Amino acid sequence: MRYAYGIILGAILPFMIFLGAAIIKIQSLGWDIYVLWFFLSIGFAVFPPILVRFAQKDAVREFLIFEAGGFGLFSPLWIFIFTDLSGDSWTVLLLDGIIGGLIGPGPANTIVPMDVSNVMLIPLLALCILIGVIFLRPSFIAKHGSVGEMTELRELKESTETVTVTIVDPSEPIGVEAEDPIEYEMPEVAPPVASADTMADLRGLLTELGTPEPTINLIFNAGIATTTDLVATSPDQLSTLTGIDKRTAEDLQMAVQKKVWFGGI
Repeated sequence: MRYAYGIILGAILPFMIFLGAAIIKIQSLGWDIYVLWFFLSIGFAVFPPILVRFAQKDAVREFLIFEAGGFGLFSPLWIFIFTDLSGDSWTVLLLDGIIGGLIGPGPANTIVPMDVSNVMLIPLLALCILIGVIFLRPSFIAKHGSVGEMTELRELKESTETVTVTIVDPSEPIGVEAEDPIEYEMPEVAPPVASADTMADLRGLLTELGTPEPTINLIFNAGIATTTDLVATSPDQLSTLTGIDKRTAEDLQMAVQKKVWFGGI
């Protein structure tokens, strides 16, 4: 939500500035009013960051990014729209540039209008859009928008790099250094041993799954005599050891695993 507010703010500021300029042109209010509005527009862009600086110091950088990105991305849009609404086609901007859009010093301490040619205007508008797209990216704002946030992340990273965790065996007396937990050995589990019972169980399982008797014999002849051995054998290995095709081996392997692990569900 904070990101959306920043985008809206960045769009509203240039909207107000170019809307005022369009109204002055439509109403033919004169050059003096336009000069006054020009300086007020500068104030609209400068004073909000100053107010944010005093109200919430940590947010001023993020505010500046939203403002600069908003001016860059939305100013070309408002220029085209309000030029068209004020009576001139927006194509005039591309052909002739902005006529009398800026102000400058003239003779006898006067303020005179200054033009912006299309040769300068078109690259400037493209550059503004590029800057706006870069500045308003969430990743750019997250990285450069808040000094405090970056400091906290840096401190958190440093703390995680320096903290060490010691695991103590409950069986060790207090005050005695525990052994490295990596050195603890897992309890030994004996692998399944092939026997007449395991072969009978495997035969019963395969028969229940509808496996033909010749295929069962091929499995036993391949040295697979327990259900665990069959489950642990990949379809490729099963196909190689028994000579059955790979698709049949895959289907058989899937059926056995489903029966053993999920009870045939």
